[in-house]
Parts: sequence; structure tokens; C-alpha cells
Amino acid sequence: MAIPRRWLVCILFLLIVPWIGVAAYLIKPEHPPGGAMTGPSVGRQTRTGRWGELTLVPITISPPMELVFTDWDFMPRPTWFFPGVDADGAARLLQSAGISAGDARQLRARARPEPRIQGVFIRPDPLWVRGLSPEIRARIYRHLARSNLNVDQTQAFRFRGRSPDEWLSHDLISPRTRQLVEPLIYRDGDYMLLSDIELVRAEIGSDEELRWLGKALFQQPTVLVRLTVDRATDLDALVEYWGRGGRRTEIRPLLESVAGQSSDHFVDVVHLLPVFARDHLYLYPELSVADLDRPAVVNCLWSALNFFSPQSDDRFLDDATAIRSLREDYFVVEGNFELGDVVAFLDEEGNLFHAAVYIADDLLFSKNGISAMAPWTLMSIDDVKGYYRWCSESPRLIVHRRKDL
Repeated sequence: MAIPRRWLVCILFLLIVPWIGVAAYLIKPEHPPGGAMTGPSVGRQTRTGRWGELTLVPITISPPMELVFTDWDFMPRPTWFFPGVDADGAARLLQSAGISAGDARQLRARARPEPRIQGVFIRPDPLWVRGLSPEIRARIYRHLARSNLNVDQTQAFRFRGRSPDEWLSHDLISPRTRQLVEPLIYRDGDYMLLSDIELVRAEIGSDEELRWLGKALFQQPTVLVRLTVDRATDLDALVEYWGRGGRRTEIRPLLESVAGQSSDHFVDVVHLLPVFARDHLYLYPELSVADLDRPAVVNCLWSALNFFSPQSDDRFLDDATAIRSLREDYFVVEGNFELGDVVAFLDEEGNLFHAAVYIADDLLFSKNGISAMAPWTLMSIDDVKGYYRWCSESPRLIVHRRKDL
């Protein structure tokens, strides 16, 4: 999601650039396990397997107003970068997205060279951008999102849902604000996205209303997961699965207690997770001035490698240290995934763009994005893929397991 620009350059350098060379290590197995980890989008349903019987209850969480900021650091006016493309090439790309030949000519006249990217940038008229249809906007922005220079598109607000009614809740924002924002929403797969919030900032007027809009836009769907435990349950099997990381004696008393109840034979899975996951799931990072002295903001890889840590290890904020640990302390597995396995997402060029932790069935413990407005959630594998579709439409998944577990 959007973050203050003063952090963006450092974060991109520290997190993205070093990962470009990770592919040589990560692309090991000849037959990646991605096919074994697909599944439908999470809904209210039951999943049964080695992990027991799980019931998934969909919820949506949003940051508390105390944490919501309005300096989302999008471009003050639309600015589109086209790396490696001249003015004619940019015009052709835009016309192929569905704009008219006349509009393409006008945009071509606005193109300016940008030697740093061996390409051009275009600043289209804001009113023209506001009038784009959702379909054309989606096609243009999917192309722009391929470059990290186009921050508005790569850091777009995104929400998995079928209609804006699920995202722009009337109990959070006024009808007028929704009327301003809704025409700018476009789709990418199962997700709705918003990149052009700056086009309506001045029209919203009230800073308080803008903060409520931020709370609505930062909403994220996730699930509560309940494990059924009764007298017919194989407790030994559940303890073996959920007690990984030397925690079997810790969780057995809880499972035995729930199994012995006369009713309410379920326990929320959050109580069966290691302490790091328990302390972070459904929560938001708490940033302070001290965080400015850290090598980076907490991210997906830091979260994944700390999953079994009694206390978070900030060494994993350093990319070189994190990658070295993934290489030396883990091995690649291709099936029979276990609680705590680290799932690496690679794009078509083999670059690592996300990491999450396997929980059960097709559920992952995931920190999507480096923003303080991005919580730790439980999501299906397909939903994580959809969230990062701008990074890769067909990501390759490589699963790592700690050697000492």
C-alpha cells in the first residue's frame, strides 16, 4: 500500500534490488509444488486434513483511526513512466489499451524523454484521466504497474471483493465521498484497485473525512479459523501437526480441555500458533521514531523467518542476512507441507517478490506490503496470488522448511 515517499527509495533499494539475484538459489526443484497448493478463494466453509477439521469465517479488518494517515504519497498529478519505450511506442501501448487514436496523438505530444530509464514519461490531463472507463483504466494501469517507477499503480489500494459496496462501506464514508471515488476503481482479477486518490483529495475537503476514507480503503479481508476438537478427534495427530517447533506439550492441554467440553468443541487456530504469529495476526505494525534507525520496515520476509522465533529477530530486516538464512537454515520441499513452511513467490524471471508462511490446507500467514497500514492476515494462496498479480500473473511457488524442526 502507499507509504511516505521519504521511505520508499530506501525501502525499494534495501528490499527489492538485492532480491533480483535470489533466483539462482531459489529455483532449485525441477517440478515446483505450485499445483499442489491451489484452491478456491476463502469463504465460510470447512476444510479437513492432517490439520483436523477447520471452519473458516470471513471477516474484514481495518486499521484503527489512531494509525490512519493521509499522506499516502501518491503523485500529486498523474505521471506515467514508460521504461525502454520512446514516445511513439508509449502512444501505441496506450492505444492498444483502448484509448482513441486522437487521444493517443495528444498523449504522444505530452511525452518527454527520461534518460535515466531510457524511455519517456507522460503527464496526462487529470480530467481526462478521471474520465477513463474502468476497463481502459485497468488495461493501462496493469501495464504501468510493471515498473516500480509508477508508484500510484504498484502501491494502489486494493481489496478483494465483487463490488464497491463491499469496500466503500457507507458507515465509514459519506455518500458524496463514495461518488467521488467509485468511478476511479478498476479491477484486476478478483481485486478492486484504486490508484487515483489524488484526483479527489481537494474535492473531499475535510481532513477528517479523508482519514475515514483511508480507513475504508485500507480494509483487508481475512478469515477467522476454528479447529473442531471433540472426543472423536485424534488428539495425537493434532498435537503432532500444530505443535511443531517444540510446542507439543504447550498445546496438548488446550486441545484436551476443548475435547472434554460438553459443547463448543472448537478452538481458534490463533491459540495454536507460535508466539510471534499470535502476537501479530490481525494486528498492524506499531511504528515509532526508533523505527527510522532500523535497516528497513518490517516486511513479508522478516515476518516469515520470524514465525517460530520467541522474540522477533531484526537481523532479518537485512536482506543479505535473511536470504543467507533461507539458503542455509532451510531446505526445499515439494509436498506434504507442514505448519511453518516458508512459501516463496517468484515472478516469471525468477525474482522473489513475496514470502508467506504455510498454516494448513491452502491458508497462509501473510504480511502483504511494507506499509504500517498492512496487517498480518490469514489468506488463501490464490488470494495472495491475486493481491500480487501486478508482480506476476503466474507466480512460481517454492516451499522451504527449517532444518531444525
